Amino acid sequence: MADKQMIKPDDRDAVLAALLAKTPEGFIAALGYNGMIVAMPPEAPTAGLRPIEGAASMLNLIVTDDHRLVIDTWTQTIDQGAASCGVRLIAAPERPARMHMVDVTHRYGVHLCIVSGSGLSADITLRPEVVRPRLVTMVKTPTSVVTEVGPEIDPLLGWTPGELIGQRTLELVHPDDQQRAIDSWVDMLGTPPGSARRVRLRHVHRDGHTVWFEVTNHNHLTDPVNPRVVAEMLDISDEMAAQEAVRAAEQLMRRLTETIPLAILQAGQDGRITFLNEQAAGQVRAQIGGDLTGALLDLTEPVDRPLVGTALAEVLTGKDTDVEYGHREPGAGNRRIRANLRALTDDAGAVTGAIVCLADVTEEVELRDRLWRQATFDALTGCHNRAATMSALEDALRSSGPHAGTAVIFLDLNSFKPINDRYGHAAGDRLLSQVATSLRSAVPAGGIVGRIGGDEFVAVCRDVAGREHADRIGADLLAALSAARVHTAGATLVPQASLGVAWSPYGEGDPDELMAHADAAMYAVKRARGGSSPVALV
Repeated sequence: MADKQMIKPDDRDAVLAALLAKTPEGFIAALGYNGMIVAMPPEAPTAGLRPIEGAASMLNLIVTDDHRLVIDTWTQTIDQGAASCGVRLIAAPERPARMHMVDVTHRYGVHLCIVSGSGLSADITLRPEVVRPRLVTMVKTPTSVVTEVGPEIDPLLGWTPGELIGQRTLELVHPDDQQRAIDSWVDMLGTPPGSARRVRLRHVHRDGHTVWFEVTNHNHLTDPVNPRVVAEMLDISDEMAAQEAVRAAEQLMRRLTETIPLAILQAGQDGRITFLNEQAAGQVRAQIGGDLTGALLDLTEPVDRPLVGTALAEVLTGKDTDVEYGHREPGAGNRRIRANLRALTDDAGAVTGAIVCLADVTEEVELRDRLWRQATFDALTGCHNRAATMSALEDALRSSGPHAGTAVIFLDLNSFKPINDRYGHAAGDRLLSQVATSLRSAVPAGGIVGRIGGDEFVAVCRDVAGREHADRIGADLLAALSAARVHTAGATLVPQASLGVAWSPYGEGDPDELMAHADAAMYAVKRARGGSSPVALV
């Protein structure tokens, strides 16, 4: 099919005039050559339509599922001079709306975008979706009195910066965590200049609810000009909620299996079955007088038979135990069974037999694994999250299995924000996912890749022989990035990053300090090179 021709300038003027005439309650914005919202030229006709303010792009106003449609409409406008599409607005997704784009660069130097719809009454305001911040920086005196705090504190804790100036930060901490906050503060005061200490504390929001923060206090108290402590407060409420969900789910399932037996068998001191309920009879195909050990092992996965056999033998000597094993049930596939084995004794303490409670915990295991992944891995990239990365680093530094040393490679994507601005967050997310895949493919065996910020990644590698070896790993990671490609909106994005390397021999080094050294090395490289954008190859 032949491409449609560009609409003539006079005809585009007529299209604009018609749109202005029939959309008296609509919205209007001027778009630059790259599709981003720009200032409305004073000579451009607006016909009293409401201006769109506070948004960098029309995509900021549209539900995510409609982003591709808007991008296609913009492309069509570039090719043909005018186009439109139906959209759902974040401000009123249930109200029908339509977006019209007209190329009037010949007359006003911009494209005009008009949003119309019968449901766009005066009570609708088009503003970009507000994203709640997660990080705030606070400056404190040696006695932990606030002297400066970022504006992010308001949406995070409900207090304005002015209200907190002059206040002690301990007053914001949950009462149950105040002693831990004091201990961490005192520990930080005794560290060398430039050092930092990290602690996880519950804070109390102005409205009374609890907010978890990971607080990193940086010691600058020896600064002769401005002695201070600079605190970075990262909201980790979602992460802590996921961990609490894991704990609660495990406790719930444990209590259920203790109080609601699904299958019960009783055996005498000789190991012969003396009682079993209906569920047990169906699950293990056993009968009164049968051998308890044989009945259970017959359907136990071969790899778990030694574990189950040992537990059964020990419970008949008086040792209570719990085991989890694989169970092959005909017609039901492989299941995971938790067996609670308890010895039965007479008044003198002599073992008279045992009782075994079997619970199908297949769903619990799957839930536990799923929640563990949620609490450990970043949902977008599949990398370790910040907490899991720091845990892996601490394990590498203090592992019981000696190795050569630990390397931390800190990578920060150069000028990532313009990618989101120009191509949309979906393209940015694809780029981050590709970066993660490339880094994981290049990290040595036994190493992990973590995403600790929006566009910041960290590789933690153990058994690294020295700084030169660590530098080679860093070079391999950059090489892997250079081979990555993400195709979007007619362009190919090639990620570039600034990289910092830190190394510590086995048994030495502090996780926070090693991470800080790698971070500082990365920023030194970024400052030296000036940063460069991920390349867009059209």
